[in-house]
Amino acid sequence: MKTNSQNFQNWPLKDLRIVFFSDLHAGSPNIDEDYIKRLVTRINSQNPDLILIGGDLAINNILGGQKIPFETVSKILKNLNAPLGKYAVLGNHDWWNDTDEIINGLLEAGIETLENNSRLVEIENENFYLVGIGDHSTGHSDTEKSFVDITRDVPIVTFMHDPASLLDLKKKFQLAFAGHMHGGQVYIPGVGAPITPGKAPKEWAKGWIDLPIGKLFVSTGIGTSILPVRFNALPEFVVLDLKKQKGTN
Repeated sequence: MKTNSQNFQNWPLKDLRIVFFSDLHAGSPNIDEDYIKRLVTRINSQNPDLILIGGDLAINNILGGQKIPFETVSKILKNLNAPLGKYAVLGNHDWWNDTDEIINGLLEAGIETLENNSRLVEIENENFYLVGIGDHSTGHSDTEKSFVDITRDVPIVTFMHDPASLLDLKKKFQLAFAGHMHGGQVYIPGVGAPITPGKAPKEWAKGWIDLPIGKLFVSTGIGTSILPVRFNALPEFVVLDLKKQKGTN
C-alpha cells in the first residue's frame, strides 16, 4: 500500500488536506484486521483535515477472501481522526451486503454516509460544500438530488464510488474523488487498463482526469475484487493538499 501524495493548486479557500481511500474490500486477500489497523495509523499520521471514504468496504465472492464482520471493521475505522469530519459513500459491494449494518457501523465509527446529499463544511469562517453521490453501477446515483440543497456560491468538493456518476452530472465543481475502477487491477504501460468495471471510460481507470465541469481524481483503491491480482495498479490511499490560489484573500 502506497501513500499517493497529490497537490491541487486552484483552491480558492484556505489550505486544506483531504485523505481519500476507496475499495477497502475488507477480507479480500491480504486485507485483514492488522492491515486495516495499519491503514488507519498511516492515515492519521498525515494529519488530514477531512477524510473521505469512497465505498466498497465489504467483499463478495473473491477468490481467497474471507469476510470480516463489519462490526469489527467499523471499530477499527472509528480510530480515524479528522477535525472537519469523516464521510463515506456506499459502493456496489456494500449494497450487495447488509447495507443497513454498514451504514449503522459507519455511524458508530463517527463516519457519516452521504448518499445523494450534501453538507456545508466550515473551515476557519470559510465554507465549501461536500457532496456525496450514490453508486452508479447499482442504480443508486442521483446527481440532481445530490446537488439540490446547494444554495450558496461557494466551492464544491464531490466524491462517489463509481466515476460514471459524472457522465450524468451537469453541475460544476472544483474537485471530485472516485474509486471503483481499481486502476483496472492490471494496467499495461502504453495500453492502459484492458478491463474496467462499469460505464466510465477506461481512460478514467486511475489518476487525474480533466473534465469540462471540474477535475476528477480516481484512486486505484486498496483491496481487490473477483481475482486477487494487481499489476502496475498498486493499492493506495490518497493525500491531497488543496493549496489556496495566489491572489485570493
